[in-house]
Amino acid sequence: MKRPALLLAVLCFLFVPLLSGCDRTPAPPQAEAGKPLLILERTGGIAGFQDRLVIGNSGEYYLKSGQVERIGSLSADRVSQLRDWFARLALFTLRLEDNPGGPDNMVRQVIWAGLGKATATQAEQEQILKWAGDLLAELTTGS
Repeated sequence: MKRPALLLAVLCFLFVPLLSGCDRTPAPPQAEAGKPLLILERTGGIAGFQDRLVIGNSGEYYLKSGQVERIGSLSADRVSQLRDWFARLALFTLRLEDNPGGPDNMVRQVIWAGLGKATATQAEQEQILKWAGDLLAELTTGS
């Protein structure tokens, strides 16, 4: 995909849902379409990963993994899981490194933008990171 086409696709991904609601009463913050809910980044490691997965509140996603770029929508089950976390858990950022400062360090980071009131425990943060990592693996293999 050429750069201008990719840029147009990303802009449409982010702004079309916002524009489609211009003639309606603003939705509550919990339902803001087009706003990233989850961003997963995986960089480094022996394989030299450079992955980014962005998921919106409605289950739409944008994936960039090496030369692979995809835009799509998650299954209803996955959207349901996201909405459950979204309603319960407040925002957080979790960054894990397997060899900080060393060679072939792999960094995995998840940025979560939930509007819940509960502070996510370390286990919940790692569960969301694993969930997103499993999704990334599935999307990059085309399963």
